[in-house]
Amino acid sequence: MNNISYKCFSSPCKIFGISETKKFSELFCFVDKYTSNYINNFFLKNKSICKLGRLTLLNNVPNIGFDSILLVGCGKKIELSKQEFIKIISNVINFLKLNKIQNSSWFLTELLVKKMNLYWKIRIAVDIIGDRIYNFNKFKNIQMNIFKIKKIIFYIFNKRYVKKAEIALKHSLSILKGKNVAKDLSNTPPNICTPLYLTEKAKLLAETYKSTISTTIFDGNQIKKLGMNAYFSVGKGSKNLSYMSVISYRKKIKLKEKLIVLIGKGVTFDSGGISIKPSKNMHEMKYDMSGAAVVYGTILAIAKLNLPLNIIGIMAGCENMPGGNSFRPGDILKTFSGKTVEILNTDAEGRLILCDILSYVEKFNPDIVIDIATLTGACVVALGNVASGIMSNNENLANDLIYAGKLTEDKIWQLPLYAEYKKLLHSSIADFSSSGGFQAGAISAGMFLSFFTEKYKWAHLDIAGTAWNSKKGSTGRPVSLLCQFLLNKSGYNY
Repeated sequence: MNNISYKCFSSPCKIFGISETKKFSELFCFVDKYTSNYINNFFLKNKSICKLGRLTLLNNVPNIGFDSILLVGCGKKIELSKQEFIKIISNVINFLKLNKIQNSSWFLTELLVKKMNLYWKIRIAVDIIGDRIYNFNKFKNIQMNIFKIKKIIFYIFNKRYVKKAEIALKHSLSILKGKNVAKDLSNTPPNICTPLYLTEKAKLLAETYKSTISTTIFDGNQIKKLGMNAYFSVGKGSKNLSYMSVISYRKKIKLKEKLIVLIGKGVTFDSGGISIKPSKNMHEMKYDMSGAAVVYGTILAIAKLNLPLNIIGIMAGCENMPGGNSFRPGDILKTFSGKTVEILNTDAEGRLILCDILSYVEKFNPDIVIDIATLTGACVVALGNVASGIMSNNENLANDLIYAGKLTEDKIWQLPLYAEYKKLLHSSIADFSSSGGFQAGAISAGMFLSFFTEKYKWAHLDIAGTAWNSKKGSTGRPVSLLCQFLLNKSGYNY
């Protein structure tokens, strides 16, 4: 450790992990030596400071050239679990916010986490920090004194790992930007974030990344002319026209290169239509466009990372409102595929939008199609706000997405698409009905979508329980998961 000097300590607060095992890092021992063993002696007299997640701030430590040391309890184990590491990072950033510490140096990447490497530790730490300091106050006249980070330094103790750390930080910050943009878009009120507003965002993305992104916009009339009658019908009751934004990210120009399509449900406000929702919490239905926001944020992150992929992202914007032109329970709609659907409930509108787009994207000859939607309250009942639901017609694709979720702690859980569930969508007067009734609501919705996905590998992510939090607003999920999935597809070796 001869290359360490106090000259590298450019922030006033240094953060170290401390455990009952007394397995202190070389750097910790180096600092303690200059304090005449002040820190170690403090530890010997106050061993309770090692309790997992406990924080102890030492000020006025002798013989050091910085203001304070924050000791973070790491418990009794030599190796932490993923959840224990996450708890430590969460406690630290909450402490910094509470005490308005804007500059800090983190020596927590040295902590051992079971089966996880340095890349993972940095990715998770940046993601947690970003979530804790995110704030949406665009529409407040009186700006609150918002805590902002000026500088966080992660110290790496082995030169061999510096490059890996730099890659992890680049990935983390790009994905965090995409996640925050998705949050901003979802949190924007529905009188501003209309389907047209989504197209403006799509155009801005193309203007920002001219070399890799192009955007094509379809308005409601064009959607109807294309034969997307189900999609068009959902928005008929609103004065705000429906718009579909097709965002193409092309990094590989060879025709043989496989294409990945991301489809986001973008219902900018969902009243339920004729089958109107209860008034309680209806204001949260601005979040019914979270799938589209996730697609937008994911494409932005991928563009910042300049990944070698071909991706098409579709934001399916519309508004589901009651009115004289609204579609009705009992209507039969002919979808883009030619299949007919009997409408039982106009509040099951997301699947009608998605089914037409799932058929439309066949023209691109995609290898993989993933739709992301706040689709069913039934998924919230099944999984709460912990995990998103996933259904797929391809087990390898499902496993790849589940793996990406495990790496990012953006959890998803697979629900089955057994053939027996098809009977829930039986209709005596159309090819099938739009709703499966009370039983297996999330699965019957996924089964409905599966009827339109026979030409490619497909996965459906139901994010109704995870896209937003009633108290904190949008979560930005599952931007991290999708970005990790696409990083994995790009062949990055971590």
